[in-house]
Amino acid sequence: MANHKPAGMAMMFTFALFCAGNVAMAGERWQEETFPPPNGGRLVFTVTEGGNPACASYDGKTCLWGKAMGDIDLTRVKPLVCGAAHRALYGVTGFEDPNHWCNRALRAWTAAKNAGPAANARIPPAAPARPSPPAGGYRMTNWSGWGRAEGVEYRYRVRWDPTKGGRGTAVNVMFQVRNPGAQKWFGAARSLNCEQDTLSGSTNVDLAPGQTREVRVPALNCGSATNPAIRPNVVRSSTY
Repeated sequence: MANHKPAGMAMMFTFALFCAGNVAMAGERWQEETFPPPNGGRLVFTVTEGGNPACASYDGKTCLWGKAMGDIDLTRVKPLVCGAAHRALYGVTGFEDPNHWCNRALRAWTAAKNAGPAANARIPPAAPARPSPPAGGYRMTNWSGWGRAEGVEYRYRVRWDPTKGGRGTAVNVMFQVRNPGAQKWFGAARSLNCEQDTLSGSTNVDLAPGQTREVRVPALNCGSATNPAIRPNVVRSSTY
């Protein structure tokens, strides 16, 4: 009987890795957070239908620490799943230590889910700018909250120079658009004029399943010189 034990353990180990990849990919979508030491910083992860966090990995063993979601080819991902699969590799599930990425990812996922934008909710405005630097020069607002358009989620931030005018002046907008679905998405990130539903600027966006992209869009400032605002508009293309 002793001769069969190593072979049996190897089969269980292989099966655990196989299941890990398949179950993890059933997660709703990928999320990105930066975790403090002793973790490795930025991490892209999801949570499986079974409730276990799973980090993006190309070999099913090592998380892709330090990589942003837009830098990862999600079609190549073989996730490392916390729990039994993690224990098969490292002897622990990842849930024993409250500071382990498995626990931090689960807390971050739960918090994001509870605070996520409701369907058809009004898009929150861009957050106020950071404390004022010396007069002159360009500034960036903080990211807005995540909003939803047909098939995608997005947020934005505004780049502007407060010394060159307020309402009605030209600004630049950085959109971050992510596709949580399983199909390709084609559309555009746009801005509308302040008083009319006519376009101020538009940039085409093509997204693979699970992909996130950043695009720049020209816009008009619908706020003030100290607190800029825009009218964001993200739409799916009617033709492909």
